[in-house]
Amino acid sequence: MTVTATPPVRRKESVPGRVRALAGLSVLALALLLAAILAGAASTGSSLRTIGHEAGPQVLATAGLYRQMSEMDALMAETLLLGREYGPQQQADLTTYDQRRLEISEGLLRTYRLALDNPVEQRTVESLIEGLGRYERLAAHARLLDVQSGHTAGQPPDHVVRAYQQATDLMHRELLPQAYNLTLETGTIVRRAHDAERSATSLARVAVVGTGLLALGCLLALQIYLTRRFRRIFAPALVVATVLATAALVTGTALLDRQGQALAEAKRRGFDSVLTLTRARAISKSMYGDQSRYLLDRFRKDTYEHTFLDKSRTVAAVESTSLPDYQSKLRADFQGLLGGVTGRDRDRLFTVYQGFQQADARMRTLPAEAAIKFWDGELTQAYESYDKVLEELIRRHESDFERAIDGGDGALETLWRSIPAGLATGALLILVGVLPRLREYR
Repeated sequence: MTVTATPPVRRKESVPGRVRALAGLSVLALALLLAAILAGAASTGSSLRTIGHEAGPQVLATAGLYRQMSEMDALMAETLLLGREYGPQQQADLTTYDQRRLEISEGLLRTYRLALDNPVEQRTVESLIEGLGRYERLAAHARLLDVQSGHTAGQPPDHVVRAYQQATDLMHRELLPQAYNLTLETGTIVRRAHDAERSATSLARVAVVGTGLLALGCLLALQIYLTRRFRRIFAPALVVATVLATAALVTGTALLDRQGQALAEAKRRGFDSVLTLTRARAISKSMYGDQSRYLLDRFRKDTYEHTFLDKSRTVAAVESTSLPDYQSKLRADFQGLLGGVTGRDRDRLFTVYQGFQQADARMRTLPAEAAIKFWDGELTQAYESYDKVLEELIRRHESDFERAIDGGDGALETLWRSIPAGLATGALLILVGVLPRLREYR
């Protein structure tokens, strides 16, 4: 009877297979870690581009359009209110008017270029361009009638006022609301990008930590197997690869967090603050225009006083029943657009804003001729002091915005430059660490 012997286990062949499998899993885990880091970086980088270089600047540009357009209309009212004895000042106002018109044209062109992939925004910009052309024709007609009348400082003839009413109605009923809606439309893009980034960053962090721990586990398993099988304390190349994987995990997570923090800071301390203060400054400029329109148009004095009150409540909200009531109740605990300003900035802002409101209250108690002189002197100085503080705060937050975006871009650049190279080196070291062991079985 012949007995068939069981073939011996071919351990010599199983060892290289296990080494290759563990090495392959380690390289694959490093590739997954790299993919997770780069995917998170790409998502955050896209949000940084949207907020810092695309939609964000577009929103701020459109908010600037609102102020520039408000200033155009205010300057036109001012030139009509000043008489022939104010010729040099009228000419200076018209020069500024032309500068604002040029700035608006450039801003609309820039906004149109940024909105090439958004037909709704394009149509809004086109409507604004056409509407501004109509406004300029109406304003020029009112200006021509005013020059022909040759009136002294004060309310111009009724036909001049009625011609200006057509222009200012177009500005405030059509053009300014369109400019405001354009800001809202692009602002929605920024908010969506920020919300999407927050979700993507959380997922990316989980993915990076998970794949990083997997890579470290595979490397440790490979190191332990080689140590036990070949009776060596450690493989230097694998130790370095493990260190590089650990560094990639820690650095990648830290850089993704830094990008997320930069984006949050750019959105909260930069973009949101600049947008809010820019809107407040634009509305305040329109309030200043309402003061000149109040003096200019005897037919709508009550209307302009009411619109001044409404805009005041938007800028600094105080419960009140009338403009005198509002101005008497104005305190430092106001809310509204300026309500988010804190610390010394809030104190400074309240002081100059209160001075502007007090000057307005004084103007409305004076006779017509004295009111015009007061408006041209102390009231304008009060407004300019208030506007200067707003401008300073806007520039400071713009610097915060740019600094945060630059920080996020720097983190992204560091990530793209260092992480792939480190993990590629780690994968190469894995091969360097296992090849000598595999040669022993040839």
